[in-house]
Amino acid sequence: MKLSYDSSEFAKKFHYDGNDLGATYTKEQTIFKVWAPVAGEVTLCLYKDGIEGDCMEEHPMVQKDYGIWDVSIKKDLEGIYYTYKITNGDTTCETQDIYGKACGVNGKRTMVVDLENTNPEGWQEDSFPNRGKITPAIYELHIKDFSSDPHSGVTKEHRGKYLAFTEEKTTLDNKGEVPTCLNYLKDLGITYVHLLPTFDFGSVDESKPLDDQFNWGYDPENYNIPEGGYATDAADGHVRIKEFKQMVQAIHKAGLGVVMDVVYNHTYSTDSAFQKTVPDYYYRLEEDGTFSNGSICGNDTASERYMYRKFMIESVCYWAKEYHIDGFRFDLMGLHDTETMNQIRKALDELPNGKEILMYGEPWSGGPSPMREGSIPALKKNITELHERIAIFNDDTRDAIKGSVFYEERPGYINGKTDLGEKIPSCVLAWCDGKGGYMPKNPGQIISYVSAHDNFTLWDKLNYTLYEKPDFYKEDKEVLKLNKMAAGIVKTCLGTPFFQAGEEFARTKNGIGDSYKTESAINQLDWNRACEYKDLTDYYKGLLAIRKHFQAFTSKESKIVNNFIFENTNPEEAIVFTVKGTGAEEDWWDELFIIYQNEEKDKNFKLAEGNWQLLCDGTSCIPKGIKSLEKEILAKGKAVTILGKIKK
Repeated sequence: MKLSYDSSEFAKKFHYDGNDLGATYTKEQTIFKVWAPVAGEVTLCLYKDGIEGDCMEEHPMVQKDYGIWDVSIKKDLEGIYYTYKITNGDTTCETQDIYGKACGVNGKRTMVVDLENTNPEGWQEDSFPNRGKITPAIYELHIKDFSSDPHSGVTKEHRGKYLAFTEEKTTLDNKGEVPTCLNYLKDLGITYVHLLPTFDFGSVDESKPLDDQFNWGYDPENYNIPEGGYATDAADGHVRIKEFKQMVQAIHKAGLGVVMDVVYNHTYSTDSAFQKTVPDYYYRLEEDGTFSNGSICGNDTASERYMYRKFMIESVCYWAKEYHIDGFRFDLMGLHDTETMNQIRKALDELPNGKEILMYGEPWSGGPSPMREGSIPALKKNITELHERIAIFNDDTRDAIKGSVFYEERPGYINGKTDLGEKIPSCVLAWCDGKGGYMPKNPGQIISYVSAHDNFTLWDKLNYTLYEKPDFYKEDKEVLKLNKMAAGIVKTCLGTPFFQAGEEFARTKNGIGDSYKTESAINQLDWNRACEYKDLTDYYKGLLAIRKHFQAFTSKESKIVNNFIFENTNPEEAIVFTVKGTGAEEDWWDELFIIYQNEEKDKNFKLAEGNWQLLCDGTSCIPKGIKSLEKEILAKGKAVTILGKIKK
């Protein structure tokens, strides 16, 4: 009798608690274990090459308890590629190892690897020295975008690759004047680099490295293996691992943490190792037997099922331990259940310094998904079900400030829809006032942002709302003013600030929103703009520095909202508030006085008694102070003004 995957009988007979699935390597032997509870036969196939050539050896695997099949090969297999030939019913499929740690070109054959041999020099001493000591300010970056620009100063062979991050002191056109790439990021004021998917994904053909291929990478093929398209040699399974580690090592050396964008909610296709190994177990199915499509990618994985939940937990912890990853961003987290997310948090917490590893994700899905009854999806409305150190992207903040991401011409508070002013104080308080219909446990559960890789860049969105036929490459003073205003609001909100790479130098994709597979020329960072818009970049630097030196913004205590005192103004015209300091030694000021002046005209505002420094006037942002004031401030129109009361 066939047992239902969700039955207690199946759980008792087949749920496996061991942590030894995959290939366990030593020089003397390699033990292969695969969980295939409904298979009638499993064979290990060994290959010399990662993509070509006939099978060298076949070894029948032996069925054990809990649906485990295993075999031990008593010789040194380091660098040998392998697959499993699995028979389920009348169908036999050959597949890579779900738990594989290395692979050949395009990931169709897994590789036995001695991970010690992939460690760059000094890897054992590598760590993010500031983990837990600094508050996060997150910069979202695509590896290829980072250095593909011929003006990036990166050597040609490393452009668009992991090793671009290892090149120090890069400058625009190698002229030694304008910093680029990691040399640029070191001084920006961010604390974490969020890398778009870097696991092995299926939408780029690694066998054609000279072709101009581009994809964001939300197409998982092998979850525990770095993408080969970013390596200098995708054919040798060792190279991508070592070069990924070199990238992490270089980012850490620059004083920055590394966040990995993970996509466990769907696979590249249903012709996957998961489906070939245990048909229909790892996916959610509709009542008619078809794959559910809440991801809008053709399938949804079933995080609520024991063995996929176990896989997710082990995979995340593997990246944290083996690759020294400092944070994880979960794509379409709303397709996962809260129990799985909380268990991942618990497992990370048990690692050395694991409580400081970031966790955040998208609290939505692309559509409905038939999650098992009793499971709670990790949606925004269910934030109270998530651990207090799991954060969510806040689309309410994003859309209130600059307008809907789905309608390019639809404005937000700063660019025309002034009635959204009523929502801005909630944005400032990271929605801990409960006015969004959900209640974060603390401000640390909110990611405050106005741009990410999805949809339009901030610059392009603002152009669309101002002009019927925008010129995205034109240096426009009105758009620049609104860009600064949007940044000023986000950087003075509670929660964690997050922004798309290049937002700080007016990044444009020529009005293209969904650029996930357009050419590199559209997606790559234009490092000339970092020079042309240096004034905007300096503005961002100033805002990040103010946050750094005023601890109230970065507090994760729910009671911190009491330090924010709003004046009774017309929110359509201006939002005015005072932020009391926490008394921390690091604070440069006792309190801040902040004005979001949404009218076009300049306006006077009275100051409380004390000595005030003007830190930001909407045009410039200088934490050391632009000038001193005592009684009043003339706040510029369409601008964020920030004043700091000098500490007694």
